[in-house]
Amino acid sequence: MTALSVHGRSPIDIAITGANGAVGKALIERLGGNPANGSPRLRALVRDLGRSANLRGLPAELIQVDYDDAESLKPALDGADCVAHLAGSLVPRAGDSLPGANLLTTKNVAEASRTQGVKSFVYLSFPGADARSENEYLRTKGRAEGVIVENFDSGAIFRVPMILGPDTPAMHQIKRLLNSSVVPLVAGGSVRIQPIYLGDVISAVEWAILNSEAPLARINLVGPDTLFYRELLMRAGRRLGKQPRILTIPRGPARVASSIISRFSPSSPMSRTVFDIIFYEHLCSDGAAGSTAPIPRTGVDEILDLSLPHQE
Repeated sequence: MTALSVHGRSPIDIAITGANGAVGKALIERLGGNPANGSPRLRALVRDLGRSANLRGLPAELIQVDYDDAESLKPALDGADCVAHLAGSLVPRAGDSLPGANLLTTKNVAEASRTQGVKSFVYLSFPGADARSENEYLRTKGRAEGVIVENFDSGAIFRVPMILGPDTPAMHQIKRLLNSSVVPLVAGGSVRIQPIYLGDVISAVEWAILNSEAPLARINLVGPDTLFYRELLMRAGRRLGKQPRILTIPRGPARVASSIISRFSPSSPMSRTVFDIIFYEHLCSDGAAGSTAPIPRTGVDEILDLSLPHQE
């Protein structure tokens, strides 16, 4: 692989927002740990240095930023060649909102990046993102995509579904569910999903950074397998030596309950917006990725083998 450089200059300078998440940490490990990449300068942008212990010792400069203030972001982005924007959330932190977490953050990072001369912008969105969507998460993600298109000609917008890997939130949730003998699932887990391996997401972002002068592209980055969530849970359970019983929760009453919760706590992890993302299907095709990007697509069984200790 060609060393990470830009315009014949090495090393490339990469700023990573939301760096202390599972994707950010894995990206730093990949970019900084691959000798073929040379010695890129990696800036790990985080909201709170005190909550970034997982990044200590990694080859990245830790920088505390305020995503709500575009002006304060400029020093952290000055001189960077590429920004990998990973900050964002389906369930915002206390005191924040979906527009704040996904749209305002992206707007401020994009505008500060452009002002500071950043040429390439890489963003993780979600399948079905649409500025006109009735779902607030999909709407804010779609509007954030529009902000990136307005500000950058190079980079990539990856629409990514559930990400599975040893330390991803989705995998931690699966292991938590499997610790119970009975697992309550809306509609019995009969929602089809297209989970993507964390390593494949990192390969995609790395590819976009290496091709920093390529035209900005929207790419559906989904896994090669489509399966029901309950099937994923059962496959994971077999590897952990667990056979939980699925308790089916009717979709209708659960959706009504989520609507009631939304009235009193819009940012709740059980809000109507979150419910409609988790318990309804958001399937899509590979888009342009299969033909334009040499991105691996790891199957579900291999993902589970790589992520879970196998027990006989």
